[in-house]
Amino acid sequence: MHRLTQSIEIRLPRKRVFAFLKDIKARLELNPFYKVYSFEKITDGAIGIGTRFKIALLSDYGMSKYESEVVEFVENERIATRDVNGRLMLTLTLKDIPGGTLLTHDEEFIIPEEILHEKEETKAPQWLQLLKSLTLESIKFDDRKRRKKIEEITRNLRNNLRTWLNIIKERLETEGAL
Repeated sequence: MHRLTQSIEIRLPRKRVFAFLKDIKARLELNPFYKVYSFEKITDGAIGIGTRFKIALLSDYGMSKYESEVVEFVENERIATRDVNGRLMLTLTLKDIPGGTLLTHDEEFIIPEEILHEKEETKAPQWLQLLKSLTLESIKFDDRKRRKKIEEITRNLRNNLRTWLNIIKERLETEGAL
């Protein structure tokens, strides 16, 4: 699992920030790095522990479809969701600070294998692929390439998260001032 944690100060009370955060679809739609392809609440009632959603997001990495479940819900303090297949866990925590609220986004995730493997333009014969896979040097090289790809993806995700949180802050503070 990989992890990203980012915090941002929002000049509004916790109650106002939480009211927005629990509108999961609206929050997802503010992310400029993917398009909400579909979003469906599949359980009845108000949002709380056990509420489930089917989500499909389109990004530069392709289509991501998953079912998400609220696993922790403390009004005006914390909301945690997880992919029911264990690939993603997201916790949003709110704390009072002078002049507003500190929002912390903590995310644990698995990078899908297909994203880590670069597509080969021309396929080598199967016997050559097998021979390459048996050498120690190719194993070391593939491992370095994999680590480098993970670092690149994580860096991009961290930058994207920072941008997304700033957009959420801007939206909330602008609407909160009205």
